[in-house]
Amino acid sequence: MLMIKADVPQDVTEYKEQFFFGMNSRQLICSVLMIVVAVLVFLVGSKFISTDILVYITIALIAPLAAVGFLKYNGMGFEKIAATVAEFYVSNQRRRMEYLPDEIEIHDTVRKIYIQQLEEERRAEKKNMKRRGETFERK
Repeated sequence: MLMIKADVPQDVTEYKEQFFFGMNSRQLICSVLMIVVAVLVFLVGSKFISTDILVYITIALIAPLAAVGFLKYNGMGFEKIAATVAEFYVSNQRRRMEYLPDEIEIHDTVRKIYIQQLEEERRAEKKNMKRRGETFERK
């Protein structure tokens, strides 16, 4: 008995619809643009520049399109990666505290209460020393 097997992605968000040769729409559009740019550069540039130099120019012009279409890192596309890297190098390098857990506030409150209790004990000790006629020396 033959069983029909269906591939189910582990994560639903990882699913990408494939159109042509297993490429999604983003990759297909970038591939078409890369071919168009390469053909135009070779048709126009072959009259003015030698072919070996023209190949390097074509690669330099096509590489960003390939990155936009095919590069993904941690679920981010190339434009998101480029924006993140640019923000890292251009923005202020000071770290911002975005989240303080409740435990820190509780710790600060407990510490304030403890300091107040110590101050009250010290004041009470001073009053007792004054009543007895002793001098208060701080250590």
